[in-house]
Amino acid sequence: MVYLEQLQIWNQSINLTSITLNDEIIIKHFVDSLAALQADDVKVGARFLDVGTGAGFPGIPLKLARLDINMTLVEPVAKKVSFLRFIIGLLRLENIDIFDGTLERFLNERMPYGSFDYLATRALKHDLILKDGQKLLRQGGKAILFSSQPIPLSDLSLNWSLSREHTFQLQKGYGQRVISIVMPSV
Repeated sequence: MVYLEQLQIWNQSINLTSITLNDEIIIKHFVDSLAALQADDVKVGARFLDVGTGAGFPGIPLKLARLDINMTLVEPVAKKVSFLRFIIGLLRLENIDIFDGTLERFLNERMPYGSFDYLATRALKHDLILKDGQKLLRQGGKAILFSSQPIPLSDLSLNWSLSREHTFQLQKGYGQRVISIVMPSV
């Protein structure tokens, strides 16, 4: 509830989300983010990379639900990064890192090759993740792609294969969501 309250307060002065009603934020951001835990059996201590996290979705709700995971948030918009730093401090979250920049800069500056068990995005076009994502994943790592429709198999290059899709309806008629779990082809 603290996260929700601060999101609404900050959203009045900087554009964190276009969704402003409590129930809509809870369902479209929090519930949607947490559905990743139903889509795949996330092992204890997993290392996550949330690309284009915006106001912290799905990364912060996942971290709140699973304190054991290690989370890295990538966000290029400075005002959103300020909010992320504030909310992480306020919630006293540990083992969560923020990279202030694009995925391309993250790759060039951090050189995090083979560092993550999961990479996730709700906001970015999937092709951006699929282009460089393999470099980031450990052996057996997976990408979690959030969408409103199943991922067209034609969107997956020869380098990726669909592991599974988790389709569900958001409460209150807010629509269908699909979480596609894709893995690098061996």
